[in-house]
Amino acid sequence: MRLPVFIARRYLFSKKKQNAINIISAISVIGVTIGTTALIVILSVFNGIDSLLTEATDSFTPDITIAPAEGKFMEIDSSLLAQLDTTQDILSRDLVVEETSLVKFRDKFVPVTVKGVFPDYNTHNNISAAIVNGRYSLSTDSLPTVVLGYNIAAELKARLGTQHPVIFYYPNRKGGTNLSSLRNEKLYPIGIFSSQQDIDGKYVFMSIETARKLFNIPGKISKIELKLTAPNSSEDFKATLAANIDSRYRVLDKYDLNHSFYAMMKSEKLAIFCILLFVMLIASFNIVGSVSMLIIDKKEDIGIYQALGMSRDKIISIFRVEGNLITGIGAFAGLIIGTTICLLQEHYGLLTLGEGSYIVSAYPVQVIPGDVFLSLVAVLLIGFIASHFPVRFLVKKIVKP
Repeated sequence: MRLPVFIARRYLFSKKKQNAINIISAISVIGVTIGTTALIVILSVFNGIDSLLTEATDSFTPDITIAPAEGKFMEIDSSLLAQLDTTQDILSRDLVVEETSLVKFRDKFVPVTVKGVFPDYNTHNNISAAIVNGRYSLSTDSLPTVVLGYNIAAELKARLGTQHPVIFYYPNRKGGTNLSSLRNEKLYPIGIFSSQQDIDGKYVFMSIETARKLFNIPGKISKIELKLTAPNSSEDFKATLAANIDSRYRVLDKYDLNHSFYAMMKSEKLAIFCILLFVMLIASFNIVGSVSMLIIDKKEDIGIYQALGMSRDKIISIFRVEGNLITGIGAFAGLIIGTTICLLQEHYGLLTLGEGSYIVSAYPVQVIPGDVFLSLVAVLLIGFIASHFPVRFLVKKIVKP
């Protein structure tokens, strides 16, 4: 064992002349332990919430979207569809009509985004799992129906089974500007879905033929939505597909479609990490105080070390290792405690959300090894910096070169 490490370990665990030094050292270790535990737990909880929201968003967001490079609508290209059907990485494809519309129920008006789809759309995207009232269906008794987002239904105060239809309006290019000259479709709501707040307050689902009739675009579509067998490779697939299809089309992945959402999640996580590191930086002043008091307490020992021929750099390294040991013990203790808490919550859901209609029954937690490693490195780095500069300054004042 190297001499500085041996001496620093003895100093850490031995009784000091001043009992306050032992107390401050213990407080320093506890402070680093609590800070590391909090860093891992909070980041893991944030990862769980992020994963939950991403999963809810991804169920309504295709992995890849092919849209017209110009304009809102495009003709169905049979050669493009044939090319997509022979691509092995594609799990499913859906032709979609999507456009904004104004919907009215009694005296309430709400702008919405209409999504016109074929009947098999639900088998590819499992919207039925998000239905909280009624059922998912695009028609009943040969009459077209509509599925509303939860927030839209709440704003309209629309109920299922009502005798009053919801009326969709869309500008008629040949008509005037008053309400009576707009194109309109009367549909009865048959289901209400709830997924993610922005989606619930934006989308409604109807059959593609009803949507084409409302927007007066017979035979046209807005885009082609693709689900991939390997969703995590969407960026590579996007680049390959964009290079192999006509320039009349543009290819977008889910990160392009929900750029603000993913950017917000990343920025929030970064902000939380920085705030917690700042708290750790404040907690590291305990380490500075502990090591500084130890140097003063061991002033006689330092004189003996110097008389025995120990260099000043060796003496500095003793107390620097002391600070690193305090940080390391606290950091690894916090790592074990924080990871254990998160894994127990992730697998057993010990802390529940209580009674109520929630998407999940327990607080969502996801332990990501990369975040745990980054937290450990950040804490050790802060501890190293906290013990490095004060030690060098104090020892240099005591030990003459």
